[in-house]
Amino acid sequence: MTKHRILITNDDGIYAPGIYALWEAMCSIGDPIVIAPETEQSAVGHAITISDPLRVVSVQRSGGFKGLAVTGTPSDCVKIAIKSILDKKPAILISGINQGANVGKNIIYSGTVSAATEGTILGIPSIAISLESYRSDDWRGAKKTAVDLACYVLQYGVPKGTLLNVNVPYCDPNEIKGIKITRQGNQYFKDAFDERTDPRGRTYYWMKGKIIDEDESLDFDGKAVAEKYVSVTPIHFNVTNESYIEKLNKQFTDERP
Repeated sequence: MTKHRILITNDDGIYAPGIYALWEAMCSIGDPIVIAPETEQSAVGHAITISDPLRVVSVQRSGGFKGLAVTGTPSDCVKIAIKSILDKKPAILISGINQGANVGKNIIYSGTVSAATEGTILGIPSIAISLESYRSDDWRGAKKTAVDLACYVLQYGVPKGTLLNVNVPYCDPNEIKGIKITRQGNQYFKDAFDERTDPRGRTYYWMKGKIIDEDESLDFDGKAVAEKYVSVTPIHFNVTNESYIEKLNKQFTDERP
């Protein structure tokens, strides 16, 4: 029986513990192919490289992990995988497992989500998966969730232009209460900048801040994860404000001489 080809990428880089955990999980259900950034590319959004060459090198890690490291962004990795490296499209693309949740307004910055978005643009059913922690000592809940969601998408697919943004609470897998189908919430990072001076007397700035989440309903991603639910949010990137079009059209028409 032919195994499903599964393209794995991330934004934490090919040497991150999360991508290794995802590769381990996907080995149990398919044939994973890892093509990921050579170095960390967190918060680069949907950036692509157009002014520099992309270089691709083979990487091997313990346990039989093999992959290709790309000197570019997560979106670059997906583009070059589909357009130049693979001889046919994978059955599914999974981006992650990211260290740190990607919920609320912060998903616009996420390289993890952007890699899945690029897969969606290229016609591949795609999932972005993140763990609500920057620690890397327990991937059990995230690995099980990745397998469950991958199996779901392989069986049922997703609508054209839509990806699943999945966030897993950081806790013992037995403490996870279940899955909530959620909306993108309003969580955001309230940032500020520390002004500092380096040893040569030059000024530099270091961003700091804290996460603000005022959503109170489990219908929203950040709140669901905080309450120990896996959050699954179907998202797409047609950013047209449909509700404003008619009003805007009327105003421009009425004001023309």
